[in-house]
Amino acid sequence: MNPASAPAQPTWRDLLRVQDQVIARRQALRGGMSAAAWDWRFSSRRWQLVLPGVAVAHTGTVTWEQRAWAAVLYGGEGAALSGDAVVRLVSGRGEEPERIDVVVPESCQRARHGPFVPHRCGALESLRHPVRQPPQLRIAPAVLHASAWAPSDKAAEWRLAAPVQRRLVRASDLGRSLETMPRLRRRRLMTVVLEDVERGAHAGSELRLLALLRRHQLPLPDVLQLRVRTTGLRYLDAWWERPRVVAEMDGAHHMEVGCWDADTLRGNDIVVSERHDRVLLLRFTTGNLRHDEPAVAEQLRSALLP
Repeated sequence: MNPASAPAQPTWRDLLRVQDQVIARRQALRGGMSAAAWDWRFSSRRWQLVLPGVAVAHTGTVTWEQRAWAAVLYGGEGAALSGDAVVRLVSGRGEEPERIDVVVPESCQRARHGPFVPHRCGALESLRHPVRQPPQLRIAPAVLHASAWAPSDKAAEWRLAAPVQRRLVRASDLGRSLETMPRLRRRRLMTVVLEDVERGAHAGSELRLLALLRRHQLPLPDVLQLRVRTTGLRYLDAWWERPRVVAEMDGAHHMEVGCWDADTLRGNDIVVSERHDRVLLLRFTTGNLRHDEPAVAEQLRSALLP
């Protein structure tokens, strides 16, 4: 390439504009700032350090987005956000993760520091999103990482189901991405959960019901989130076509008066819409699924098996 046609090195001011007022020392020096000028911005209390060698160009409150930028810059060349941080950035809402997971090249020697949590990754470039900033993985591998790094299996399941429910990613995309990540922690659990998500399970109660059915070798539902339209469009949690059984899982909020009234109408809708044939409606609370598993399993066995 002709040196005259090579892209110009961005100045440190350019980088502040595109990096949400966050910059690493190495970037600032490459972008035309002297080491003395860098030090002066802290001694004069114009800037503040967020992580070692990474600053934000003000002394006010540091936003979560700025902390995410700082974490990926602290990770060094080639680093990219992943896990819950990417889900938060893509969705633009929800809780701001306290820890910020960053995938780094296998040669990186960074240790965990504050919210920054590094994970060495050998196939980083193939997983990286080509344009999103700050540098981050594509949503599918990021969601799989969030599940693998979750503090519990229950939290891991939710991290797979919630992004699909919120239409941030398709279950089929997660499945294809999982095939390319053979060393991922909880891979077997993810395979089962993704099968359930493909089936339509998006809520924790639906995932627990399917897990219970598998443990007790009971038939899985033919449909999850069955649409029923009689007095209005409603959704019922689980439907078995051949035995004509529907099961509803009620969380604690269903005990409120308004929800209880709506649930009564939902139950009536399935009976009315299918009145040409017998329908058996079963209701369970999430407490039943947690604490009364033998009784729940026995009732389902009686309803589903001849």
